[in-house]
Amino acid sequence: MSRKQDITKKGKEHFALTPRESHELQMILDRLAVQDPEGESFEGYLHSLGNSLSERPLLAAVLIDRLSRNPSRTGFRTFQALHKTIEASAYKRNLKQAAYRFSQKGFKAAEQILAPEKVVLIQGEHRKATAHLFMVKGTMWIVSAFIPETLQGGYALVTAFLEDDFATFNVRVAESRTQKLYRDYLQELSAHAIDSRYHEIPPWHAARLFFEMLDFWTAQESYAQLERARDLLKSYHEPDRKPYVYDLMPEIEHPERHFSELEIEKLLEGMDLSWLRFGKEELSPYHEKIKALDSPLLVVPREVQIERGVDLLHDAAESLCTGAKRFLYERFFEEQAMAFKLSGAEDKAHWAWIIARNLADQSSVGKNPAVLQLLRYSLSFHWNEDFTSARKTEETPERERRTESGIILP
Repeated sequence: MSRKQDITKKGKEHFALTPRESHELQMILDRLAVQDPEGESFEGYLHSLGNSLSERPLLAAVLIDRLSRNPSRTGFRTFQALHKTIEASAYKRNLKQAAYRFSQKGFKAAEQILAPEKVVLIQGEHRKATAHLFMVKGTMWIVSAFIPETLQGGYALVTAFLEDDFATFNVRVAESRTQKLYRDYLQELSAHAIDSRYHEIPPWHAARLFFEMLDFWTAQESYAQLERARDLLKSYHEPDRKPYVYDLMPEIEHPERHFSELEIEKLLEGMDLSWLRFGKEELSPYHEKIKALDSPLLVVPREVQIERGVDLLHDAAESLCTGAKRFLYERFFEEQAMAFKLSGAEDKAHWAWIIARNLADQSSVGKNPAVLQLLRYSLSFHWNEDFTSARKTEETPERERRTESGIILP
């Protein structure tokens, strides 16, 4: 009689694999045999393996059983990656036995699987996740999170930030045994931050920032460290919860009525505005219209030119600050308001909150001071020679003014 099934014993129980499952099991074991347990590619493979076996607890249980009978670092890392799949299944006893075998060979973190659940819960109360935000020139945000790991007994240190105009999403995960190492890391990183500050934020807000940066990222290419961070932070993510600043700042009704309170140049001073710059192509029609205001073929009073220039900026704000761009502006100023509030800069927090609330409530942004100032900044960035010419003109007497560019901005 031909053998149709591979039988794996577990205590007095038998678990049968089909020939196809047995072949798949052997392929996994062969792949694991050549893996470097410290290699970066191994993290990606474990993540992929965990996904493929998430709905197949029997195969996961048999795999762990086989690996635990000849314990190795690779086998233990696989055990850690798959234990949740097995723990929630009918094969929990198999998990306990595997944990015992690994612990007998010196993999002490496995002993936590054997401990009563109440002990793990008590430990968890004293090992809470913490997170911080840094505002650093050249980055969108820098988020760090210090997350306890139940199985390994230590912590995972996650760092994530965007740079290169949304083209690069840097994510790193490191293992740490003590909170002192994290405190030292915060001090080292704060040396690069604006005003050498960092801000403590709830872990759920750090998770929100991580997943928002993932959405802002233009490349959208997966890699092992990113997937590891995603797995660590997803349990803290509360996508339906409003950003942390809403817990800190009072509601503002009709924020546009408070625009006169803003000192916009003082608010924007020191911020990295490159993330909010409007593109040259989308600004080009407005740039041409502004240049036309100073056409030598027309005789238009200076005051009228300025008024028409302002009207063009209002139109540009309404037309260009929409959709994803408006959401980016909204989140940028919400985070700035939060950072100012946490650092005690109450005036700037209030000003940034007015800007953010106007952007968030979907009312008109045509007269939003921050949007108008960023339009000016963007025009100056893309057509700097025009602004240089205009500035020189302003320094000459009225009767001697002769400009070629004609950039008229208040």
